[in-house]
Amino acid sequence: MENAHQSLRTKALIAGCAVCLFSPLVQAQPPKPELVLALSQSVAKVHIEDAQGRLGVGSGVVVAVNHVATNCHVIANARGIAVNKMGESFAPIALKADWRHDLCILKFDNLPLKPFEYGEADKLHYEQHVMALSYSGNSPKPVESFGTVKALIPLDGSVLVRTTAGFKMGASGGALLDYDGKLVGFTTFKSPGRRSQYFSLPVEWVKDLLEQPDVELTAQMEQPFWDVPENERPFFMQVVQPLQTEAWSTLELISKAWVTVEPDTPEAWLHLGLAQQGLQDYKAAKKSYNRVLTLAPSHSTAYYQLGLMAKLQGDIMEVTRISEVLGSIDADFAETYNLDMDLVTAQAPV
Repeated sequence: MENAHQSLRTKALIAGCAVCLFSPLVQAQPPKPELVLALSQSVAKVHIEDAQGRLGVGSGVVVAVNHVATNCHVIANARGIAVNKMGESFAPIALKADWRHDLCILKFDNLPLKPFEYGEADKLHYEQHVMALSYSGNSPKPVESFGTVKALIPLDGSVLVRTTAGFKMGASGGALLDYDGKLVGFTTFKSPGRRSQYFSLPVEWVKDLLEQPDVELTAQMEQPFWDVPENERPFFMQVVQPLQTEAWSTLELISKAWVTVEPDTPEAWLHLGLAQQGLQDYKAAKKSYNRVLTLAPSHSTAYYQLGLMAKLQGDIMEVTRISEVLGSIDADFAETYNLDMDLVTAQAPV
C-alpha cells in the first residue's frame, strides 16, 4: 500500500507537470485588440470535401503573396479544397507538400490577403508569451488564445514548439505568433487527455517548402512524424504514455536513450529526472533537473520538481529559495507553487 509520503510524491509529480502547462506569465501584456484584429486578416478558414463527400475544416495562414500554409492532414486525399475569407471563397491552383512534416502550401491567383511577417521559432525561449490564432472549434472568425512556451524540441533542423496556448478541432494549420505579431509557427496537434499539451510546427519549415516545386495530387504520400508507429516516433512522443501511466522504469529507459542522442535538449533531461524521481532516486533526479536549468534557466517545471523534492526531504530553506526564483519568472505560477508547498494558505472564496 502506498504511504502518505509516497502518495504526496506521486500526486505532486503528475500535478506539478500539469500545473506548469497552464501557468501564464503576468509580466507581459497581450497584444491589443486592434492588433489581434489586424493579424486575423491573414488567417483563413480551409474547407475540404473528401472522396466520400464528407466535409471538413481547418485553418490556413498567409505565408507569402498568393500562398496559404496549412497542415497536410487538413487537406490530405481531398477532392475539393477552398479557402474562405471575408465572405469569399478562393480555389487553389497548385500545391506544395511536405508530408512528413505535415505542412502544405496552397497557391492561388489574386488572393487579396496580406502575408504575415516572419519571426523565428529558433529564437523563442522558455516562458516567452505567444498567441495562437485560428478557427479553433470551427468558429466563424479567428479565435485568439494566449500562453507561454513550455518546450522547444529540436526536430529536423528547427524546433517543435509546445505552448499553453490551447486550441480545439479546426485549429490545425493556424498561426502561432509572438507578441509582436510575427509568425513563429503553425498550430498542429495536441496530446490526448484532460491535461493536453499543444504543439506547433516551426515557421522555418515553411520557408524551405516555399522553395520546393508544386505537386499535382493531394493524395497523402507519407505519414506525418506524429502518426508513424510508436517505436518510430520522436522521443518527446514516446515518453507521453509512460509518464501518464507512471511507468517509471520504461520512462527512464526511453529518457536515457533520449539524453544520449540529444544531450542538449532540456526536455530529455526533464523526463529523465521525472523518471528518477518516480523511482525515488532523488539524488539522480536533482542532477537531471539541474542539467535542465543549465540548458534552460527559466524552466519552471524543473524548479517545481526540485521544490517538491526539497519539501519531501524537509528542506524548507530550499523550498523558499525556489519560490523566490519562480516569483521572478512567473508570478502566477509562483503563487500556485507556494500553495502546493504550504508556504501560504489558500484564501476561501468570498
